[in-house]
Amino acid sequence: MLDHIIIVLTTVIFGIQHSGMSSHHIKYVIINRWGKKTYSRIFTWSSILTFLVAFLTVDYRIWLRPLFDIGSIDWCFAIVAVSLILIGVVVAVRASSVISVSTVADMQSDRQPELVTDGIYARIRHPLYLATVLIFLSLIPLYMEPHVAVFALAMSVYTVVGAYLEERKLVNVYGSAYIEYRQRAGFILPRLRCNRSSESVQAAVQ
Repeated sequence: MLDHIIIVLTTVIFGIQHSGMSSHHIKYVIINRWGKKTYSRIFTWSSILTFLVAFLTVDYRIWLRPLFDIGSIDWCFAIVAVSLILIGVVVAVRASSVISVSTVADMQSDRQPELVTDGIYARIRHPLYLATVLIFLSLIPLYMEPHVAVFALAMSVYTVVGAYLEERKLVNVYGSAYIEYRQRAGFILPRLRCNRSSESVQAAVQ
């Protein structure tokens, strides 16, 4: 039980670091003082290090077991895991094919980054987050280990929380345009039915 608590706590630390470094205030303080390259390095390396800490709270022998003990793999569950990974990769590739350079332009530049609503983004507002959740969840049927399940679920929960925090930033940047967009596209799952009524938009504003 203590091991599981430690896994969750290190995941929380990763989440605080990742979301904190992504916040506009911290981002712009670092960019204004040391430049974009320095911010990119700090964000990248701090993310890697905190993720590795969470990752390695699961015994490394568990992660390596499928490589050295093929007999431990349940191939039926492995097929489920591979399917989730493939779906996640397809979603990520489709999302990446739509995003343009202007999408990730710095918010402090003299142009507003493009709000992408084409392709897969026409149905899902955060497809990359969906891909991340699918890949994390694929670890559960692949390993069938309680420690891995706790890690995968904790990371999946943080990914959804991270998408929610990103959503708040996007509303601040794009205002009513984004509020209208989210009536048509699902959060991290496709929205099967569009709701464009003015009442829905007003509820979203509130």
